[in-house]
Amino acid sequence: MDDELSMYLSRVGLTFPGLETTIDSSDYVFFGVPFDSSSSAFPGSRYGPKAIRDVIQGMELWSEYFGVDLEEMRVYDAGDLAVSHGDAVATANMLKRAVQKITSLGKIPIMIGGEHTFTPFAALAAGADSLIVLDAHADCRKDYLGNPLSHACATRIWVDSGGKRTFQIGIRATSREERDYCKEKGIIQFSPFQLQSDSFMKSLTDFVRKSRSLYLSIDMDAFDPSYAPGVGTPEPFGISPIDVLRIFEAISGANLVGFDVMELCPLRDPSYSSSALAAKLVMELYASKKARLTRSGGGVRSHRALSHWQ
Repeated sequence: MDDELSMYLSRVGLTFPGLETTIDSSDYVFFGVPFDSSSSAFPGSRYGPKAIRDVIQGMELWSEYFGVDLEEMRVYDAGDLAVSHGDAVATANMLKRAVQKITSLGKIPIMIGGEHTFTPFAALAAGADSLIVLDAHADCRKDYLGNPLSHACATRIWVDSGGKRTFQIGIRATSREERDYCKEKGIIQFSPFQLQSDSFMKSLTDFVRKSRSLYLSIDMDAFDPSYAPGVGTPEPFGISPIDVLRIFEAISGANLVGFDVMELCPLRDPSYSSSALAAKLVMELYASKKARLTRSGGGVRSHRALSHWQ
């Protein structure tokens, strides 16, 4: 590992995706942020990075949807951030330095949480001008229980810190304050009930086309609890994994500068199905980008099921 990067991140036993690679030969740098001090319902997302590494060891590395072999994933697992439990400010500052170092090496950061609080800091450090968030909650509170660095404030931190453009998908749990704030700031929102509409795909593709540098964040509670019960704040009537594959394909041509999967709480799901889904999200996003490059080079197209979204 790069000497400076090792100041912020510590290698762990199992790696994602269980393949040996070096940071020099990688395109992406995977790391965990095992911090959950502001969890407001069920704590335990600090165990998310470990759970994803555990479950990936027994999963096949072929993407049926995108037709891509992931045995050649160029992802380097740099370990976990040296978090300061209970101190979100110190952890955020450490995270910003780590992400800035990763991007300075020409790599794309993949962050695994841990709580959603840290998404805006990673996105801004990666140089994003646009943020797409999959989430059940708007996360636009000024503070939550007196804490302005809560996971309930993540998107507001992004906007108030200079984030220029925001697109939220899966939103179905907000407050009046948040609804007013989102309207005032021009935040685009689509609920799970709108994802099959033509207006959703048109709005998403327009947003991506106008983005110079895009950061994608997935809070696992965006999914319906039937798919992902292992979250800290579950909300019924969520999106499906197939919805996300379609979204991945729609944004595959964007200049992606960072990606995260947050709020996985494996203690809430002893079946490990939530952890498996979270691991698959990382693999399928990688597959979507690789499939796009293959198509650009005249290769085969992916196994798409987007008939009404094309």
